[in-house]
Amino acid sequence: MSRTHRFHVDLEGHSVTVLLEWPGHETEVLVDGKVVAYRRRPEKRGTVLHAELPTDPPKPLTLLVEDMGDTPFCSLMTPDARYRRFLMPEVPFPTRAAGGWRPARTFRRLVRQLLRRPPRVLRRLLRRVPG
Repeated sequence: MSRTHRFHVDLEGHSVTVLLEWPGHETEVLVDGKVVAYRRRPEKRGTVLHAELPTDPPKPLTLLVEDMGDTPFCSLMTPDARYRRFLMPEVPFPTRAAGGWRPARTFRRLVRQLLRRPPRVLRRLLRRVPG
């Protein structure tokens, strides 16, 4: 059974996200919501992906995805001394709150009710229209 993992960190005003389909098919690196690195098949000892932060000049990033038993770990490496190498936190995917307002469902329900039985005002108007 495969499971999707998401690792995320904000780095120097930029969003760095790693999406991982585990166990092992696809790995994506997104910087500010754009895919900048992609790997289809993982390597056995760990998958290394290279990306850049869109600064002036661009700053290179190296991401290492490793298998530690049943759980994958993602670490981020940068060339500067401030963030030499650190483990990226895994962030759960957002889930929709139960019982939340769903506008498409509400609209469909309203249209269905109108088609089944038009309101009184609409029926009066339909009677007045010459046919």
